[in-house]
Amino acid sequence: MESHRAQPSPQNPPRAAALPAWLDPLIWVVVLIVVACLGFFFDQTVVGAIAGHQIRWLEQVAAVISKLGDWPELMGYAAVALIGVGFARKRTLVKVILCMMIAGTLAGAVTNSVRLLSGRARPNNHEVPPGWYGLRYDGQWLLGKYKFHSFPSGHTATAFAFFGVICVAYRRRWAWSFLVVAGVIGWSRLYINAHFFSDVLVGVVVGLFFAQLTWERAAPPVARLVKEK
Repeated sequence: MESHRAQPSPQNPPRAAALPAWLDPLIWVVVLIVVACLGFFFDQTVVGAIAGHQIRWLEQVAAVISKLGDWPELMGYAAVALIGVGFARKRTLVKVILCMMIAGTLAGAVTNSVRLLSGRARPNNHEVPPGWYGLRYDGQWLLGKYKFHSFPSGHTATAFAFFGVICVAYRRRWAWSFLVVAGVIGWSRLYINAHFFSDVLVGVVVGLFFAQLTWERAAPPVARLVKEK
């Protein structure tokens, strides 16, 4: 008789071989460096390709997606879903949604902090040559200058952290489809010329890192908070 294995779920995730505590963050750092270098290498190629294939209606669609995929909107969707599953007493879903909100917020906060410090000119910033201008340029502080906040993509990091929690929590084939939604948000930022390719790639890695970190560290206390059985 065949034995029936328990299906992976937020309560019963598949077990993975334990890694030394120092190895996991090191892997993330290596992946981040490799992905960033790859992105920097193809930045101008991607910018040129998008500029040469601009379609007006598609640009308008990308602008709408970019707006709907920002942090406040994602938190709004999650809040509505949280109310629904809360009334239905789906405590496991409450835990997952709360972790999605935490992950998205953390990833957004980190990337936004880095963007303020890096001062990278956006590809649609025609006031200055492409480059990194830090906190101050030409006698002006750049903290409030949107066109100097390109690296990394906050939209992309937030979206991949937000939807990435679903993948980490369930580890099923259908769960990975949510990363397509995050990918479309990242694409929209490229298509409206708001970010370089490297900005988006680094945002992907940062977002997935916070998705994993949040589920590993925040899910247990959140489960106790919502009294998940």
